[in-house]
Amino acid sequence: MAALTRLVEVAPNVYVARSRLYATATTVLLDGHGGALVIDPSWEPDELAAIPADLAALGVTCAAGLATHMHYDHVLWHPDLGYVPRWATPGTVRATVEHREQVLAPLVGEMPDDLIAIAAHLTPIAGTELEWRGPKAIVHEHDAHAMHHLALEIPDWGLLVAGDMMSDLELPMPDVDDVDLVRYRTGLDSLQDVVRRTRLLVPGHGTDAHDPMARWDADRRYLDDVVEKGRTDDPRATDPEMAELHTANLARAGRTPRG
Repeated sequence: MAALTRLVEVAPNVYVARSRLYATATTVLLDGHGGALVIDPSWEPDELAAIPADLAALGVTCAAGLATHMHYDHVLWHPDLGYVPRWATPGTVRATVEHREQVLAPLVGEMPDDLIAIAAHLTPIAGTELEWRGPKAIVHEHDAHAMHHLALEIPDWGLLVAGDMMSDLELPMPDVDDVDLVRYRTGLDSLQDVVRRTRLLVPGHGTDAHDPMARWDADRRYLDDVVEKGRTDDPRATDPEMAELHTANLARAGRTPRG
């Protein structure tokens, strides 16, 4: 087998590549029949091009794609991955159709026009399971980081691909219309039992977790601290890259930053 450029095997049939930008994850799941499910391929043009090359090195082809949510860095694609279904929740599909220009605006001037043109062409998921050739894949939809966001669970593998939730690098980042953190906490709570039965969690940004409940607990504790105390000892909040988000979360909770 040729050497892989980006993908790293993190568990049997599970490969992850991390982008130079924001440690964004591309997750690839092998279905055991020569096909691969490519989740949130990212980010820069050379990194996108490396994904189909790595699939070829693994001796598999892209059978389908999946976008965990509507944000521009999660709806990208590369033509060499092929014209296959690129699933997302029905709400995400509607949003990317109705607000396509707004969704893709951050890519203008940053990505080649041909890659922008093929971004965000998504297919609605029918039901709560993916119709692929691999093991049962359950879709858990919630409205936390984004409306109609999903986390994908593969129970037989003890795997949860969490989208932009439960990162070790990023604080909880609510949807722009979440004015009080209630929606985010509700969405996070909806995943508690799923995370509890998970052995490996792949977040959309940051590193993989082999103690997924610790990630869930960290996010819930942070949100509780912000709402109840107006302060937190979460180390992520000391990252200068997170300062603006932390201040916004305090404002959502009706709190003001403390020195």
